[in-house]
Amino acid sequence: MTYQQPNQQVIYQQVVKPPTNGLGVASLILGIVAIVIGVWSIIPILGIGAAFTSFVPAVLAVVFGHLGVNRFKTVGVGKGQALTGLILGYVTLAIIVITTLFWVLAIGASAVDAY
Repeated sequence: MTYQQPNQQVIYQQVVKPPTNGLGVASLILGIVAIVIGVWSIIPILGIGAAFTSFVPAVLAVVFGHLGVNRFKTVGVGKGQALTGLILGYVTLAIIVITTLFWVLAIGASAVDAY
């Protein structure tokens, strides 16, 4: 009598990835890039270039942040990332607007004093 090995049963498991919120991640990354560049807009000469450079990522961070918060309602993850990117985008836009207004008023005041 010969001994046979028992047949091994192969079990396939399907790996289920947890849902992600790519819009929230994009908002966070763009918000970080915008604030890092945007804080340089306070410096007089360098600030003009920094304000122009950080404007686009800040606007995109705000847009993706709003979309990411809406996506959170369906996916259930990534609300914190989307909100952080949203806040960083708005803060960067506020820095740019306040700095631009300051320099426009300062240049206007210096032009009035010249005459």
